[in-house]
Amino acid sequence: MNPKQLACFILMALIGVIMYSAQIVHQKVTAMRQEADDAESAATNAETERSTAEIKTAVLKTETEEIRRFLRAWLPAVEKIQTQQEVEQTIELSLREGGIGLVRQRRTEPKGSTTNKLIPKSVVTTLTIEEEYAKVLNWLGDIERRLPLSRMKIVQITGGSTARQLKLDVSFETPIFDLTSANAAADKDKKKS
Repeated sequence: MNPKQLACFILMALIGVIMYSAQIVHQKVTAMRQEADDAESAATNAETERSTAEIKTAVLKTETEEIRRFLRAWLPAVEKIQTQQEVEQTIELSLREGGIGLVRQRRTEPKGSTTNKLIPKSVVTTLTIEEEYAKVLNWLGDIERRLPLSRMKIVQITGGSTARQLKLDVSFETPIFDLTSANAAADKDKKKS
């Protein structure tokens, strides 16, 4: 081989190496551009999902504002009575302050619920009181003030042993709320979403 042919062969090999290197660089650049496009589209999708989630959150807050306001208003009453003993103490204090001494019958029993996680337990109180008309009705109003979440089940008023007295048979159910398990369930639902 003469020197011109050798130089031509070396030049061709050099051009081949450069072309091969350029092709590899071009493939890497194409792959990087594709990754950049994929990342950009993923970022756009994530931004869209975030915007959608913000809109859903705003709508949910607007729709539940009345319920949340209602809960905030009743939260002190819910937190006030948390056990059966507190219900019994509240009734006892109300009877004492109302000056009612003739309690003919008194029964307090717990009632459980496995389906309602917010109100897993309630206390059913049954009383028979015979006292002066004003004291009995004032006591009933005082119970409704002290236990505002109680649900009156039975209220029967009949005449008492004297003309000034009346007999009150009353049964009411006081819910015992469990806000911690309800909040934990709500937090668990948020994490799933």
